Amino acid sequence: MNNSNDAVVQGTSNDAAVSRESAARLGYINDPFIRYFVKRPQRRAPLINRGTHSRFDGMQRIIRQFVRKSSSKCQIVSLGAGMDTLYFLLRQQQEQPWRIFEIDFTEITAKKAAAIYKTSALRSLLPQDMAVAKGGTELHSHDYTLISGDLREFATSVVPKLMARGFDCSQPTLFLSECVLIYLDPQHSDQILDWITDNMKHAGILTYEQILPHDRFGQMMIENLRARGLELRGLHAYPTLQSTSQRFLDRGWHSAVAVDLATYHEKLVCEDEQSRLAKIEFMDEWEEFRLLAQHYAFTFAYTADTAPFNSMSMEQI
Repeated sequence: MNNSNDAVVQGTSNDAAVSRESAARLGYINDPFIRYFVKRPQRRAPLINRGTHSRFDGMQRIIRQFVRKSSSKCQIVSLGAGMDTLYFLLRQQQEQPWRIFEIDFTEITAKKAAAIYKTSALRSLLPQDMAVAKGGTELHSHDYTLISGDLREFATSVVPKLMARGFDCSQPTLFLSECVLIYLDPQHSDQILDWITDNMKHAGILTYEQILPHDRFGQMMIENLRARGLELRGLHAYPTLQSTSQRFLDRGWHSAVAVDLATYHEKLVCEDEQSRLAKIEFMDEWEEFRLLAQHYAFTFAYTADTAPFNSMSMEQI
């Protein structure tokens, strides 16, 4: 990726925040903090709002399983965190893990740090030892750390920053990737997974990425992204549900399971929640929604059959 490609990828952070803000404002999801990170709100189409709900719901439920079933010293590492509000959601609801680390490009972390510090509703939730660092591009504290870094240099650049801020390889750790690893060349995303494999015994990962590039819709998805200057560099290396989970099993991880967003929405979102969503907006694009949702997938994997991961599963969410 060159610098221009990096800038386009960074723009996806704003796209995701705008979609989440739309879903939150209409009542699809409960995120009172995302609005502080969106300068120009837009109302997304019902199809996008419904997809955002399932994406948010799937990520949040696995994360909360992890926090609730962990010891007091569990860690979360968000790869390419963007404007995600996870720390504030968990802090507000008193379900906070021991430490949360967020990593993204300097341009993103600078904007996020500025938004946090100028907003009293966010700043009031920060721990008292919070300090602004690296010229306003990072935030450091004992339980929340926002650091700048290039994931293509994970082992050589990002890991030393994590270690300097108290990251502990011996503690249960959940890594998160929402449409992040897919933008990296496979050699770079695989290097991240290899580092986790080689250095951590009690690690899990939850990813949300695009799949199925070879059918008609997948090809259209790729073409639309290319028109914006975006390349899903990892998509052809791991194009299916089976391959997205197999990449972890091939590294000797204990378990890996993948489920597409359509299946999640239809089978794992309860009937009461489905009824609630139906009252928010009328949606008649069900065939289009299902086709779109089949091309996105959650993958949850963990390295060893140890707590808390051995009592977590996609089926339970």
